[in-house]
Amino acid sequence: MDLKLTDKTALVSGSTKGIGFAIATGLAREGARVIVNGRSEKAVAEAKQQIVQTEPDAKIESFAGDLSTAAATETLLQQFPFVDILVNNLGIFEPKPFEDISDEDWRRFFEVNVLSGVRLSRAYLPGMKQRNWGASFSSAARARSIPPPR
Repeated sequence: MDLKLTDKTALVSGSTKGIGFAIATGLAREGARVIVNGRSEKAVAEAKQQIVQTEPDAKIESFAGDLSTAAATETLLQQFPFVDILVNNLGIFEPKPFEDISDEDWRRFFEVNVLSGVRLSRAYLPGMKQRNWGASFSSAARARSIPPPR
């Protein structure tokens, strides 16, 4: 399948394992330059290596940092100021009874599951609009796209 992603840059947050890793691999297979993200250098390096093993022509960049923090997001933006495709995949969950979830836990869930995607979307959307091309997806599978000009 050719999704015409050659020369497009994609950032997949939380992409060292699971669904994020699969999305990053698929985007690389389609020719996109993919920025793999995880919290540790080791996890990011391992994911990058695994993708290149299965997709030898993959163009993989990496960013190690906890994107649930504003500081890491700022560092990411300095290193990668523009992306064409943003996949907000970062998320956490802890199975425990509702009454056992503390205010501190709720704040952490909100920072990771909501604000990380808000910050990234807010940062990258202006460039997508300016180039009149871009796509942003969340792990909830909702998408907003800016179609290419006709």
